[in-house]
Amino acid sequence: MQSIPFGYFCYVCGNKIKIEPEVPEAPQMSTHEVKCEKCGDRTHILVTSCPSCKKGVRYFLSDLDFPTEITGLSTVYVKLIEGIKSSLSDYVSEFKIPLPKRWTVGLSCDCGEGYIAEIPLPQLSD
Repeated sequence: MQSIPFGYFCYVCGNKIKIEPEVPEAPQMSTHEVKCEKCGDRTHILVTSCPSCKKGVRYFLSDLDFPTEITGLSTVYVKLIEGIKSSLSDYVSEFKIPLPKRWTVGLSCDCGEGYIAEIPLPQLSD
C-alpha cells in the first residue's frame, strides 16, 4: 500500500483539506476518518487506486463509515436468512438463498484503465 497525497474541499465550510492516506490498489479499499481543521467536521473517506498506473486515486466521502454500515446491514440480513433456514429445517430439506459475495463499484482512471473496487460481504455459514 502506498501513501498518495491529494486534496478535497470540506462540505461544511469549503476549507481545502490535504491528506495523504495509505491507498490500496483496487479491488481493495481502505477507509479513513478525516477532520477539517477549520470547522471540526468529521467525515469518512473510502479510497482505492488504479491497479494499472497505481497513481489514479478514486474516493468516496460519507458522514457514515460506509464499509462498516454495509457490512453491518449485510450481517443482519444473513442472520435473518439463517434464522428462517433454521425454522424451516423440519419442513424443507434444502433452502438456498443467493447472496452477493461483495459490494462492487466500477471505476475508471485518467490513464484510461477501467477497474472494479469492492467490499467483501458476510455469507451464510455452512
